[in-house]
Amino acid sequence: MAGAAQASNVPTGYRFSPNDDDLVVHYLKKKILGQQLPADVIPTTDVYASSPDKLPLDDFKGGVANEWFFFSTRSEDADIILTENGYYAVEPEGTAPIAWKDKIVGYAKTLNFYQGSPPNGSETDWMVEEFSVNAEFVPINKDDHSTQEKKAKLVACKISRVETEPEWDKQFKSKASNAAEF
Repeated sequence: MAGAAQASNVPTGYRFSPNDDDLVVHYLKKKILGQQLPADVIPTTDVYASSPDKLPLDDFKGGVANEWFFFSTRSEDADIILTENGYYAVEPEGTAPIAWKDKIVGYAKTLNFYQGSPPNGSETDWMVEEFSVNAEFVPINKDDHSTQEKKAKLVACKISRVETEPEWDKQFKSKASNAAEF
């Protein structure tokens, strides 16, 4: 992928970890409009086609541990998106607005990944934050159907893996805490 190839040439010490408004304003909006990005570090993939552990995580370079960014097509406007071995479920909080310079520039929603079938799947340590633009923030000519479609469907996704404590470590800490009570 073009984005992945250039991403390996980032300066020493560089870490890509934008805040939400920077991601929408300086990356997603520019990608939709076909403009040059500040840094070509975000690869494009279909995030919702498979479980997060099967995504091409190595294509994203220059980020912080357990955090990856991708451009993708918008998930269906459904609360559950099925994959071959699990599903993504939208968090109950719904969609949150993203503000920049007193304007709503986009929206963020969080999806957790579950193994198995809904509604009885097991929650994993994988999470996706999906960022979309506010249609009013990206003015486009009505006749530009290609860009209109990108505006409607292109999103930026931040994939996170929150590593949980190993079970043996939890048991050890529990025993140590019980021993301290004596």
